Amino acid sequence: AENLYGDVQARLDATLAASLPAYTPGDLPAAGDADAHDWPLATAGETAAIRCRVVPVDGQASWWQIHDRIARTVAGAGGRVLWAERLPRSTGRSDQQKPREHRDLMRIDVGVAAHPTHTLLLYRADTRRPEVRWGGDPAAGAWQQLRARAGGPVVAVVIDDWGYRRNEATDGLLSLDVPLTLAVMPGLAYSRHFSLLSTDLALPSVTTGAGADAAAGRRRAAGCPVTLGLGNAPARLESRRREIFLHLPMQPQSYPDLDPGPKAVMVGMPRDRMAELIDEALRAMPAIRGVNNHMGSAATSDPATMGDFMAVLRERDLIFLDSLTTARSVAYDTAREAGIPAARNRVFLDHDHQDPDRVRERLRALVKAAKATGFAVGIGHPKSVTLAVLKEELPRLQAAGVVFVTVSELIALQEQAEQRKGA
Repeated sequence: AENLYGDVQARLDATLAASLPAYTPGDLPAAGDADAHDWPLATAGETAAIRCRVVPVDGQASWWQIHDRIARTVAGAGGRVLWAERLPRSTGRSDQQKPREHRDLMRIDVGVAAHPTHTLLLYRADTRRPEVRWGGDPAAGAWQQLRARAGGPVVAVVIDDWGYRRNEATDGLLSLDVPLTLAVMPGLAYSRHFSLLSTDLALPSVTTGAGADAAAGRRRAAGCPVTLGLGNAPARLESRRREIFLHLPMQPQSYPDLDPGPKAVMVGMPRDRMAELIDEALRAMPAIRGVNNHMGSAATSDPATMGDFMAVLRERDLIFLDSLTTARSVAYDTAREAGIPAARNRVFLDHDHQDPDRVRERLRALVKAAKATGFAVGIGHPKSVTLAVLKEELPRLQAAGVVFVTVSELIALQEQAEQRKGA
């Protein structure tokens, strides 16, 4: 790839032109075109450069269908999609009647292993053309804004079990104007669809170590160095931020009466097999930033199993959320001992999922815990009753000073608070 980079790029250039009618192949357009940029790629030679282009797409296909089409076309030419990421943008006057799926953008990096040839920012042709700052850091400005706002109790709401279906409850939860962490089950009909809803988060620079943007680290590890910012000014703190976790099945105490499925982490499972499960999910859903357990009362209580599991997560720069399905869990402590940024669930919001009063009571308990300790994570599920309560209560809680964040953001803020205390 290093020796033939130009030939590889030319071949994929022609392939992309066939897949995306509005894509113009060839070298950098005339000077002054802000939509195009050449990003030097020293690992492929002194003159090698990734072609960064903004491309409109027509049609009514969803973003994940467009992703699939490009992936198949590129694979036919010997390349592959190295990275794909859904990007939100603020509603412009010309776009405010468009649904979120239609307004959002998609970043796709293509090339061959560890050698990207193109970074594309796709947008719908009947929406306004996005303003792009190639080389921009979309997280830096947002992190500073979040730090300034996080003076009250900080709460992360996690919604488990994404991937089974798309319905009014899932659509309603996604429309909430509050940050959410979506814990997506692997290998289901809608798993990849929901994983593409990942957005930029408000996190410290990736150079700061713990609490950094793990997804950006994996993008760079895949050989995709291009950064970009949207708009002609540093990113503002978007309220509708979405973080993707892998909701990984694990062995429960009641196994085999309750079977977590063939791709679950089991007590005593070899580390290599755990790595295979994680890598399979990352290939299908590359925007995953962390993992939390689905079931798992037996696996998370076994120190040896958790020791091997955390080693796998550490190698892949993933964070961990202990769903705490048992009081005997050692998962959180094992993650921290392994140097993995971690959090643990305080409240399951919708155990009695038909009773809105119980859901409301547990949401208040979650906020009370955050007020007592500064930070708290609660887990719900994509159910109608959960949607109804969150839709009613979250605006009131925000007005009362509760700061809602994603799990990664909560961990980063918590680490910052701990550093201040130790200073």
